[in-house]
Amino acid sequence: MARIVQKYGGTSVGSVERIKHVASRIEQSVVQGHELVVVVSAMGKSTDQLVQLAGDITDNPSKREMDMLLSTGEQVTISLLTMALHELGIEAISLTGWQAGMQTEASHGNARISEINSKRMEEELQSGKVVIVAGFQGISGTEITTLGRGGSDTTAVAIAAALKASRCDIYTDVTGVFTTDPRYIKSARKLHSISYDEMLEMANLGAGVLHPRAVEFAKNYDVPLMVASSMEDVIGTIIEEEVSMEQSLIVRGIAFENDVTKVTVSGLPNHLNTLSKLFTTLSSHQVNVDIIVQNQYDDNHVNISFSITQSSLKETLAVLQEAQEELQFTDIHFEEELAKVSIVGSGMVSNPGVAAQMFEVLAENEIYIKMVSTSEIKVSVVIEEANMVLAVERLHEAFQLAEEAEQVQEEVSSL
Repeated sequence: MARIVQKYGGTSVGSVERIKHVASRIEQSVVQGHELVVVVSAMGKSTDQLVQLAGDITDNPSKREMDMLLSTGEQVTISLLTMALHELGIEAISLTGWQAGMQTEASHGNARISEINSKRMEEELQSGKVVIVAGFQGISGTEITTLGRGGSDTTAVAIAAALKASRCDIYTDVTGVFTTDPRYIKSARKLHSISYDEMLEMANLGAGVLHPRAVEFAKNYDVPLMVASSMEDVIGTIIEEEVSMEQSLIVRGIAFENDVTKVTVSGLPNHLNTLSKLFTTLSSHQVNVDIIVQNQYDDNHVNISFSITQSSLKETLAVLQEAQEELQFTDIHFEEELAKVSIVGSGMVSNPGVAAQMFEVLAENEIYIKMVSTSEIKVSVVIEEANMVLAVERLHEAFQLAEEAEQVQEEVSSL
């Protein structure tokens, strides 16, 4: 008998029929004798619908009231899933985030977990019940908080760490972690395993299978993860410290994301504290900056370019314009409709020339590189959004990540 945490995403519980299907999967684990904590997201697009309701009332809802509103989505799911288990004769109980002991920092909309008081969950497990927990939410003092995007993944991994579970299974609408997004690249294939560090890079760079905070939590607390399909009974992808398979691959995956915008601040004074002043100003307004490039065009002035999401452009420009006198720059320019494409692989550390090969492939396909960022296990480039899919296709081929088309079709049949 093992103690297992399972997490089911919104698509997996998007209808009554799918909730019943999840209940039947849980039943199989119960019959096998496992202790189960199940974390669920809100049904399908219900969170989007709640956001729309708020938007129909006000353009500027308070973050506290948004947390009160959005936390109801998961509460609906935990109640319905628990009822479905009762219908199967399985003892189960639903717990909200605060009932499950999820303590967070005092921040609305994107709170981080600070502590888990697992006493209630332990008691319910000891009494033989399946514990169904609302993901995405917690409590700070007496205030309900939400964990932001990917919060249910983070909830599940955090609970697995607190309860010392044997593993955490993340069930979603794909069969595992692929070399790249199979919805765009037909030759993408599922990886048998991937390291925490590689998965963390992939998640940070746009791969939507797992949220970066969940992967970071798993790495820090050594929680074994598996990503698998809730619709099909097939083995998923194992996320672990040391990758046991496919060691020969230098590049393990390619991540990409669109809606990238490049902002250039021109004519900044060439002082030691110019960078710190600029990015302190932006961070104090919660502007998240990605790739940064500095160019010195004379002894006294520099230009600094950085990438942001398209959605944060308006706020970024407003912050910079307000601080123009203090920062002493001359102009702001921005370029929209860009994308970021990244190659990821722990084998890059000991194999020189990977970046050069990437640049060569892009040059051969007349894809102009606007910005570059590197780490030990990844290389990212910013290019025109119109060339994004072509770049990924060519890089996927160049680094030999493709498999036979027949096997690919089997892997993506559920998408």
